[in-house]
Amino acid sequence: MRKKFWFYIFLVTIISCTEPTELKTSDQTIEIQVENAKDAKLSVLYESIEYVLLKNSDEFPLVRPYKFKFSGDLMGIEDTGAEQYVFFDLKGNPRFKLVASGGGPGEFQRTEDFQFSNNEIIVKDPMLSKFLFYDRQGNYLQEEKSRVRTSYFFKNDKLELHYSKNIREHGDFDFYRIENNQIIPIVPSKTFIKDVVFSDINSFMIDTNSESILFKIPYSTRIVFFDSKGEIKDLVEFDFGDKYLSIEEQSKLTPEEKDAKIMKENLVSLGIGSFFPLEGGYLATFGTGYKYSHQVFLDQNFNVKGHYYKIRNDIDRMPIKTVPWFSDDNRIGFYMPSAKFLANYLEKFEIGMSSEPNSNLHQFVEENQYELGEDSYVLTFLKVKKEVFND
Repeated sequence: MRKKFWFYIFLVTIISCTEPTELKTSDQTIEIQVENAKDAKLSVLYESIEYVLLKNSDEFPLVRPYKFKFSGDLMGIEDTGAEQYVFFDLKGNPRFKLVASGGGPGEFQRTEDFQFSNNEIIVKDPMLSKFLFYDRQGNYLQEEKSRVRTSYFFKNDKLELHYSKNIREHGDFDFYRIENNQIIPIVPSKTFIKDVVFSDINSFMIDTNSESILFKIPYSTRIVFFDSKGEIKDLVEFDFGDKYLSIEEQSKLTPEEKDAKIMKENLVSLGIGSFFPLEGGYLATFGTGYKYSHQVFLDQNFNVKGHYYKIRNDIDRMPIKTVPWFSDDNRIGFYMPSAKFLANYLEKFEIGMSSEPNSNLHQFVEENQYELGEDSYVLTFLKVKKEVFND
């Protein structure tokens, strides 16, 4: 998964803050031995593969899709390249889109984050520092000001949380909770780099395993779990020992020295790449040496149940990325340009082949062969086997 820093002009906003609350957490450390990763076949970890084409690319074009979120039969995609949010059903049929149009009432200028909440869609605009609310058909309902300008957010009728994105408008903290119209700082930041945007493709997620709201802090090894009141339940940290090269350590090296060290020593350099709550446990991913992608399966108590890399697709033999981009229920997913997907397919197969067990690959290509060459995207969903979380 590609990640980068987005340099940003720090906007100073004078807003009153209350004193930070004392952390009351159940801290846990997960020790990972990079050298213990095992080779695996995809069928050992995943039971099926499903491919979905995002259709009608002429009326619903995507320039640079970034963030994917799911709710029931609705899939929302944040397109940072076109400053829009585009919504599809789970079969890839377009429903509606919300496009940046201006700074007036009911309008937004910039995409930053969105979520499904209380049967509504909530969009946050960092330029105008406001939330906009829509129903599930895309009809505008209302808007309200956000006390935090630059942030990822979680919001419902009882709780509002913000991740600072490392733009620390209200002190050197990673998170803020809005309480009685006051900003409560939470979790002191451990990053010495300031005023550089730390982006994340997943933002806040609901964890039904622990009935929590979780957030993976970008460019770090920490996962934070909040309860329904915004209090911290768990702060989980992965420990890679001497195989982790932190951002602080990287800053002391030239780019050439850093790259050489990471590749030669097969180091973890970006922390945890993704962390997904799934039915029965969690999936954490990270990379080593700019070459290998690792998947770690953990049970609900954060015990490591399996650590794999060099995962080979023996289900349908298509190239499969091993760094997932999003999750939905008990599935993880990736996306790629549809033309590239078709080219990969034609290198291995001919159109019209019989269906593979546990994959809709050949049927999918035959049904969509004329649209796959257009400027759209194919989503790949892998359904996780429940057994991976057991002893």
